[in-house]
Amino acid sequence: MVKKIKRKIFLTNIFAFLSLISFAQISIKGVVKDSSGQPLPGVSVRVKGTSVGAAISPDGVYLISAPANSTLTFSFVGYNTQEITVNNRNEINVTLVDAPSSNLDDVVVVGYGTQKKVNLSGAVNTVNTKAIVNRPVTSLINALQGTVPGMAIKSTPGDVGADLGSINVRGRGNLGASEPLYVVDGVIVPSGDFARINSNDVENISVLKDASSSSIYGSRAAYGVILVTTKKGSGAAKVTYNAYYGNQTALYLPDFVGAYDYAVLRNEAAANAGKSAVYSATVLDVIKNQSDPDRYPDNDWFALTLKKNAPMMEHQLNISGGEKTRYYLSGAYFTQNSLIPGKDLKRYSLRTNIETQVSEKFKISTNLSFVRDGFDNEKGAVNFTTLSRETPLLVAKQSNGQWGSVNGGIIDATLARDNTLRKLEEGGRNSYNTNRFIGNLNGTYTPVKGLEIGGLFSYNFYNTLNSEFINTMNPINNFFTGLPIASTAVTTNQLTESWENTGRMLAQATANYEKTVGKHYFKALVGASYENYNNRTISTIRKNFVNNDLNAINGGSQLPENTTASGGIQQRAFASVFGRLNYSFNDTYLLEASLRNDASSQFAPGNRSGLYPSFSAAWRISKESFMQDVKAVNELKLRLSYGKLGNINNVGNYDFYDGLNTGTVVILDETKQDGVYPGKIFNSLLSWEKVDMYNAGLDATLFKSFNFQLDVFNRLTEDILLENPNIPSEAGLVSNSTTKEAPSVNLGKVRNSGFELSLSYNGKVNDFTYSIGGNVSKIWNKVVDLGGTNETPPSGYYINRVGQAIGSFYMYQSDGLFSSNAEVASHAFQSTATKAGDIKYVDQNGDKKIDGNDRVITGNDVPYFIYGINFTANYKNFDLSVLGQGVNDVKVYLENEASQAFFNSAGAKSYVLDRWTAANPNPNAVYPRVLSSADNSQNLVQSDFWLFNADYFRVKTIALGYSLPKKVLDKLKIGGLRVYASSNNPFTIRGDKRLKDFDPETPSARASYPTLKTYSFGINLTL
Repeated sequence: MVKKIKRKIFLTNIFAFLSLISFAQISIKGVVKDSSGQPLPGVSVRVKGTSVGAAISPDGVYLISAPANSTLTFSFVGYNTQEITVNNRNEINVTLVDAPSSNLDDVVVVGYGTQKKVNLSGAVNTVNTKAIVNRPVTSLINALQGTVPGMAIKSTPGDVGADLGSINVRGRGNLGASEPLYVVDGVIVPSGDFARINSNDVENISVLKDASSSSIYGSRAAYGVILVTTKKGSGAAKVTYNAYYGNQTALYLPDFVGAYDYAVLRNEAAANAGKSAVYSATVLDVIKNQSDPDRYPDNDWFALTLKKNAPMMEHQLNISGGEKTRYYLSGAYFTQNSLIPGKDLKRYSLRTNIETQVSEKFKISTNLSFVRDGFDNEKGAVNFTTLSRETPLLVAKQSNGQWGSVNGGIIDATLARDNTLRKLEEGGRNSYNTNRFIGNLNGTYTPVKGLEIGGLFSYNFYNTLNSEFINTMNPINNFFTGLPIASTAVTTNQLTESWENTGRMLAQATANYEKTVGKHYFKALVGASYENYNNRTISTIRKNFVNNDLNAINGGSQLPENTTASGGIQQRAFASVFGRLNYSFNDTYLLEASLRNDASSQFAPGNRSGLYPSFSAAWRISKESFMQDVKAVNELKLRLSYGKLGNINNVGNYDFYDGLNTGTVVILDETKQDGVYPGKIFNSLLSWEKVDMYNAGLDATLFKSFNFQLDVFNRLTEDILLENPNIPSEAGLVSNSTTKEAPSVNLGKVRNSGFELSLSYNGKVNDFTYSIGGNVSKIWNKVVDLGGTNETPPSGYYINRVGQAIGSFYMYQSDGLFSSNAEVASHAFQSTATKAGDIKYVDQNGDKKIDGNDRVITGNDVPYFIYGINFTANYKNFDLSVLGQGVNDVKVYLENEASQAFFNSAGAKSYVLDRWTAANPNPNAVYPRVLSSADNSQNLVQSDFWLFNADYFRVKTIALGYSLPKKVLDKLKIGGLRVYASSNNPFTIRGDKRLKDFDPETPSARASYPTLKTYSFGINLTL
């Protein structure tokens, strides 16, 4: 008996010992970082679903106690959850990989609140903020290229301060501006404020695209809403420093032929017109040998005028942390040099976000931001059209040190006067400075569980001062005679100053209540807001200053004829009430309804209000019982929505009033008499542009790694503003491109329909983790109604026609080149000057003559097919990211100096060398027979021959980074250090193979500041 008891005690001890081995608590430490090597202090650590009291420091170091053979789960918002088995280890380092933006568990910012993406029933896309930081771009708008399906972003070429880009969501919706609404920290801001947000300050970005998600913003949400929330601190104090230095170069510069080819082509053009040669054989030898640069130089004017490289740099420092009082303080300095000498933009940004939990039920927060940017340029302005017209045979400076007056061996006063080098050195100076301040005060009161009452007051202030001084300049001397050329002088100096001051005030109150009863979930929002807008502008021009060094308006002549002044005041007010109701049953069936009423002072009494309802529903199919055994499907959701939206952006503040102008109205006794006269006829029935939108969507997550989102939509914009076509000429009103004196009437209709698809996949192979994603969208745009007429009068080379896309190109259709004079004779008559080698136009109506009736729609310059790709990879301490973006089926019209040789005596592009000649009578040559513009009227008419393929795929950014390992960080006593190299616009695959020296993103134009590519190096440092 004693032996049995001893054996039982022994076995019990053995089992106890084994149990201790399996379940003994051990101390585990390590560091948690993101894929770029930055610490993650807010990580949640769990053991078998139970949260562990982990002490995680600001540098991501954690210390926990857990069973020796347990499985730890690490999770953090925006990152894929990772499970790791302890296996008796005391040190476990963890790297969390970014979750794709389509992850259905993400918390998404929506209008006046947040929702889990899994519970969304509308079309909402989120932006992975990792894709927009550490990029050498000039604005937040440009940083968003390629990140969201259906969102077309043009990195509009422009000099420093004017290169911020533009956004269009789901295509053009009307005949004017169709820009989305920008909301930052709950406050509506203009695009200029949005563009200047420092990307390092951004916590998250949501793009609301259908009526269900957008209608809570009513009359200004017709073309989408972009919501930005800036960062707030938490936890222990953390200091982060981000900086980069980059070098900008032109992506493309106009490729003009050199002096010798220019002279040969000029002679050929003269011969084709039956004229004598411009340059003799002897002169051609001089040009080729460059033996007389005072008469026949060989100048590349773009190389002479522009810098090859322009540096840019940014430093950003932020401090964050806090518990009851959370704070985020950020300051940034950004400088960007222009390719134009002397022009350097400087931007200073400050942001403070502070939130205090005053009591258990009351919380107060402030969001303050200030941005100042501008430049002071002590050199004259450069006009790129003028720069494109300067020929290689124009002398920049003569050998005697005087400004050049000779062009191709003769005096050329016109081009000598426009010498860009002279204008840079002597032309004058210009500057601009802007100040942007946004201040928000928020209060939140929670009297009972589930009820949250909020108040917001915001003031947005903007002012700008632009100044330009045009110097007097002495005449250039004739190089041959030494006498001054009077027409090259600037005899009157002039100072132009313009000032603008804008204030926007917002007062808002909201109440949210949410409640769960069994399987039923309810959430309700009600709110009201009032906005007031004031704008004042002043512009003054004064001439005849004593010298070129004075900077005050008072320094100019006091005579009335030397002073011009103008200015104006604009005011408007906006009052709104809104509400939203969300309901879900068992997290499976989701319903949402919202309603907003907007009232605006921009319309006449009785017509000021607009009502905007929306409805949406979603079915989480994956939650149904019949899907529980389908292990491959983690999430599957079907969405449907409908709603009404509005647009007020194209309505003036006083369009419903009679317009009155002041000024000279009559001459009596040979004296001008001032008075008041009718300027614009009012329209008291003026109303909102209205949008009806339908959307169907499907969201899915498969195999825990593959994410899928598809949306199909149909949007009809009605009551688009058009100028009343029935105003008789007897009314005495004038209408031109700048003054629309006929009343606007709600007449037009435009339909956009299309689809958007985004895909992503996350994978891991040992230490190598990666994520690859893509998006594509296709939009069909069509004008439905133009107020009873089939088309609007052509505007340049554009027309709006029922059944066609907005802004279609309208011109002659070309059919190659005439290969012989016999072909010219047998073809429909074009002109008496038409010969072999000229452009052949299609006789659309078969009347044997080419005239205005043969013009047709030949394409469009709006990108209606857009796609993007993104790839990220991490291997140990290295990280790589690539972002690409492209468009298809787009054209651009390049006219005059941009494509046509010798336009107004300008140069010729290199592609002209592959022209039609008698020796090369190729009907498909890239350029017709060369002629001067005076002899070339038959080829210079607007035709699709001068339309160029603007399709492209562009790698927008490549970034390679390395993060220091923890052992090194511990020795340096810092939280994290990552170094990286990146490039913006490094590589482009272009559709056009004919003319290769233009950027396909450039809009139709004669000339413009070049698009830039940038290479940069930077650091991310956490203390």
